[in-house]
Amino acid sequence: MADDIPSEALDKYITLVQVGEGQYGRVFKAHCRGTGALVALKLVSKKRKTERELSIYREESELLQQLFHPHIVHLVEFFETQDDICIATEFCQCDLGEYLRDRKYLAADEVRTIAKQLLSALKYLHGRGIIHHDIKPQNILIGLDGRVKLCDFGLATQLTPTCDTTYQTILKGTPLYMAPEVLQKSRYTYQCDFWSFGVVLYEIFVGQVPFTVSDLTLLTDYVTRNPILWPKGIPSSLKAFLQGLLQRDCAERWTWSNILKQPFLLHKEMA
Repeated sequence: MADDIPSEALDKYITLVQVGEGQYGRVFKAHCRGTGALVALKLVSKKRKTERELSIYREESELLQQLFHPHIVHLVEFFETQDDICIATEFCQCDLGEYLRDRKYLAADEVRTIAKQLLSALKYLHGRGIIHHDIKPQNILIGLDGRVKLCDFGLATQLTPTCDTTYQTILKGTPLYMAPEVLQKSRYTYQCDFWSFGVVLYEIFVGQVPFTVSDLTLLTDYVTRNPILWPKGIPSSLKAFLQGLLQRDCAERWTWSNILKQPFLLHKEMA
C-alpha cells in the first residue's frame, strides 16, 4: 500500500488502511507522526485532471482553513507533491448516507439533534456569506464523538456584502437535493441551502427523498409542480418545519428568523 503513496505524505503520516476510493482519489485512515492524531488522508492524483479540477481542491482547502466550527469538518493540513494533492482532515466514522443505510430511517428525536447541529454549521457559514450548495447525506459526516460535521465545500459560493444573490448557468451539485430555483438556473440566495437541508431531514425521517425522479428535466418539472407526500405519523412540528424549508418559492421559504424559533427545534409539539 505504501509503495504508491507519496514519500512526502509518508514522512508526515502513518497510513493504516484505505477507507475509500473514487474519481476524487483515495482516502486513507492515518496517524499524524507529529501529534498522533487520527486523520483522513485524501490523495488526489494530478494525472488526467484539468487545471480547473485541481483548482477546486485548492480553493476548497483554502476555504476550510478559514473555518473553525464543531460541526464543520476540520482541515488538518493541505499540501502538494509533484504528482498529488494531499488533504488531511479529522477522521470521521462514516457519512450520514452510510449511517442511514444501516437504519433505513431515524426517529424524530435523532432528526432533531442532527437538524440543530447542521443549522449551527449553516448559520456560521451564512454569517460569513458562504452558501454550501451541496448539502446531502454523503456530505454530512459523523465524527468519532457522534456529532455531525458538514464537509465537501468544493461547490461552495462566497457572496459579497454588495451582492447577496447569485446565479449559475451550469448545474452543479446533486439534483435530488437542489432547490427549484437552482434547478431552473434562476437567481438564488443562501435559502437554497435550506431547501437541501429540508430534503435531507425528510429523507432521514421517511427513508427516501421527497422526489425520486432520475431524469433531470422530469425532476425539475416534478419538483416545481407536484405536491410533497407526507407520511402518516409524522409529528406535526416536524411536518411544519419541513413545510417551511421546502417552499418552492424562495420568497416564501423560511429565513433564519423563522427557523430558529420553530417548535420542532424547541421540542414542542403543535396542537
